[in-house]
Amino acid sequence: MLEKNRIERSKRRSTIFIREQPLTPEQKDKIKKQRERRRREKRQREDEYRRRIERLLRQIAEARKRRQRMLLLFLLAILAMQESILAAFRRSYIDWPDPTPDPTDWTPNPAKDFAPVPGHDDHCDGYSYEQWNRLLGERGIRVSRKAELQEAWKADPERELFPQRYKDWGYRPYLGEVMNDLTDQRYQSDALAGLKLLSPPETHQYLDEVYAISPLDLLHCRAELSVDIVRNFQSHAAGWDEYKRRQAEEARKADKKPDDDEKSFDP
Repeated sequence: MLEKNRIERSKRRSTIFIREQPLTPEQKDKIKKQRERRRREKRQREDEYRRRIERLLRQIAEARKRRQRMLLLFLLAILAMQESILAAFRRSYIDWPDPTPDPTDWTPNPAKDFAPVPGHDDHCDGYSYEQWNRLLGERGIRVSRKAELQEAWKADPERELFPQRYKDWGYRPYLGEVMNDLTDQRYQSDALAGLKLLSPPETHQYLDEVYAISPLDLLHCRAELSVDIVRNFQSHAAGWDEYKRRQAEEARKADKKPDDDEKSFDP
């Protein structure tokens, strides 16, 4: 510890002695150059920092401008969309002229069940339910397409020929829908009856015979349109008849006795 203190005291005395000694011109010039170099490096670092800060500020300003530009474009798009919707709304509702108020002294005419007002909708207030339905029927107006199809199916004279499953439908069944029932064993018999009612008579034998072998084989005739399904039934029926004819010929050849063959070649 004492040795360390003595060394430090000697260093301080030597430093003080060096400082008190006069500097030579070469040393002064060297110290001056070092100071100038430090000042020059300091100025360069300050310029570097200043340029970096300015570059960052410019980038921030440009980013803000881009963001403001995108926000402005987005707001303009929303405004244009709102303008188009408002214009459509005005055309649909606001620009329509106000209708003339209904006449106060108007009364329904039971003899005609129809009391029109020129230039306006038909007034049917005051009519009974039967009168209202008769009025709709005379003008060909239906409450909905579903109700129209249901009424047409109920009035169809062939409806009683169909199985109960198809009688309960709200419309006349299509061939494609009936063929879909072949995939369900519970409705296969109803599907066969429906197919025969919706297809020409020359295909009925083909339908019965193929159904007896495998009902699912009839699905090979399935198509999107009913007319295409009927055409497939007809072509398959013709092929089925040709197949049965060939099978019958082969069976007759197989059942032919050898004696018959010998007699046929007897001179």
